[in-house]
Amino acid sequence: MKRLCKIGAGVAVFSILPILTWILLSKILGDDRIANVFSITYGLQFLYAIIKYLFGSGANVRKEKKNDVNSIYNGMLIGGIVTVVVFSLLIIFADRYILFFGQDPEFYLIYVRYGMGLIGAQTLLSFVVEKLYFDDKENVANMHLFGFNILAFGSAIILSMILPNTAKALYASLMMCVLYIVVLYIWQFRKFKLDFKFYENIRYVSSELTSAFFLLIIYIFGYRNAFSAGGEYILALNLVSLCTDTQWDMFEAIATATRVDIAKGRFKYRNMVKNAYIFCTLLVVSSVVMTAIMTVTSEVIFNLVVIYLVVQVIDMIRYTYVVILATYTQLEYSLTKNTIIKVFAELIRTILSVVIVSPFCTDIGQLASAGVLFLGYVILRISRYQVKDGVLTVKGRDEPVMNPQNA
Repeated sequence: MKRLCKIGAGVAVFSILPILTWILLSKILGDDRIANVFSITYGLQFLYAIIKYLFGSGANVRKEKKNDVNSIYNGMLIGGIVTVVVFSLLIIFADRYILFFGQDPEFYLIYVRYGMGLIGAQTLLSFVVEKLYFDDKENVANMHLFGFNILAFGSAIILSMILPNTAKALYASLMMCVLYIVVLYIWQFRKFKLDFKFYENIRYVSSELTSAFFLLIIYIFGYRNAFSAGGEYILALNLVSLCTDTQWDMFEAIATATRVDIAKGRFKYRNMVKNAYIFCTLLVVSSVVMTAIMTVTSEVIFNLVVIYLVVQVIDMIRYTYVVILATYTQLEYSLTKNTIIKVFAELIRTILSVVIVSPFCTDIGQLASAGVLFLGYVILRISRYQVKDGVLTVKGRDEPVMNPQNA
């Protein structure tokens, strides 16, 4: 539980400070529309996830499983190049991206470009942070998560207050973040052999990549539908997203801890499930409290907020059970079965979210996908796995030999 909280705390800072940035910028600059940038760029966090899983998480699991240290540094180098290219193109064509959501490029262009650049910088940071987590250096990882995000938050707010030109203020803040990343990479890199075997990382994160890919499509097209429904839906959706996004990011702590423990041969299923649900309870309660506070202080339709929030809470509870079994299935049983389950569920979610023309399209898709995933992993858990002395094993296989120091 202590390790979950450590990882979760770092992820929380990684997530909540950008959210606070948009809220405070909208107040400082006197235009509530600025806060909507969070929802406009929301789908891009799954592009971040795709790159992170492929070049960060997958590379680190491969290093543990195959004893291949080169995989980490190749992942950081090649993943860094991919990140720079992808997010540079997004920034260049940001006006078309804004038009896709039916919004005004003349107003939003500065803010959306800054938001895209910040997500790109966070992607680069994630490679180093993931490496530190796998080195069991949660405190060092959190130190850099705090340092980077405090720098991004503080510089954006302070410069926007003292400089009359908002564009110069935000771009200067972004350059400071990039400089921080450059220094961090110089500190972390070691001599390594260059190769292009990053495709081997897919074996360890195929289901996560699949899920992130579909979510990228879901939230870009789904939020487009919601934005076209009217201002009251945009406000309610943006409010709930602001109040639950940090918690959703913190759930990654469960997946990260499970992934690290399995890779290092010290995974205890029952302990992880117990700690994960305590962690989930904290996140659900904080989501409800934050939403209640924001609802009281905002001019928003209460019923719309409740609908959006209930869907998120239901899925948080479901996800806590599913993510542990999904990670175990991916690494210890069958990447094919795991990926098939994820593809089927996310395909249903994508179809419903994109085809249904409704401000609740993403929520309908989310609930349908949650039901499919939960049922799929319950069947897998009952039919293929067994738990003995707290250790999860595949039926018919020998029990893993636990390292006494790690058990």
